[in-house]
Amino acid sequence: MMLEARHITKSHPGAHSPVLYDTSLSVAEGEFIAVVGRSGSGKSTLLNVLASLSLPDSGHVLYEGEDITTATEARRNALRHRDFAVIFQQHHLMPYLSALENVLLPFMASLTPIPAPLRDKGRDVLTRVGLAGRADALPGQLSGGEQQRVAIARALVRDARILFADEPTGSLDSATGDDVMQLLQTLNGGGLTIVMVTHNAEYASLAHRTLHMADGCLRPA
Repeated sequence: MMLEARHITKSHPGAHSPVLYDTSLSVAEGEFIAVVGRSGSGKSTLLNVLASLSLPDSGHVLYEGEDITTATEARRNALRHRDFAVIFQQHHLMPYLSALENVLLPFMASLTPIPAPLRDKGRDVLTRVGLAGRADALPGQLSGGEQQRVAIARALVRDARILFADEPTGSLDSATGDDVMQLLQTLNGGGLTIVMVTHNAEYASLAHRTLHMADGCLRPA
């Protein structure tokens, strides 16, 4: 199994009950899983734990058999940089950077110039998400759907193996949301594993498997 959550419990300070309670989940390579549920049910918290953005209070998350909950922070950072990618409802684009520069942002940690082959790869993934010719546009010059595509391209440029999508269509109109979901299906068809949180039952139905989160627990939808 590619990714497993085993008996995860997670609480937030001041909460009367755990946000996640004894939650388990298995994700096979190439699978597209949707998690649905009302606001506050723990969907986003689960996604953050799976993506190692947050550690559980108890339980374990295994990636290809490796317990990443007990791994060092350096190891988790390496996984987030190499194998995991996360996109959110808000696109988190830098307004003063072009679409291409936003895509290449994960490689801008140092002052070293980005090599030409990597810039070419950035342009290639922008083309792959339908943004050929928009590489030099600033976020303010892009529609909401185009901005979300830039965020997806930023995930793809690192050749991530798992995409964690937290309400990826939540801030988009229905037509644009449909376009983004079509893109996610295409990427999944190419082998990308996807775990998506959504309120939209129609979009959830496009996944291979849908799970329902309620009271901190996962159940088949």
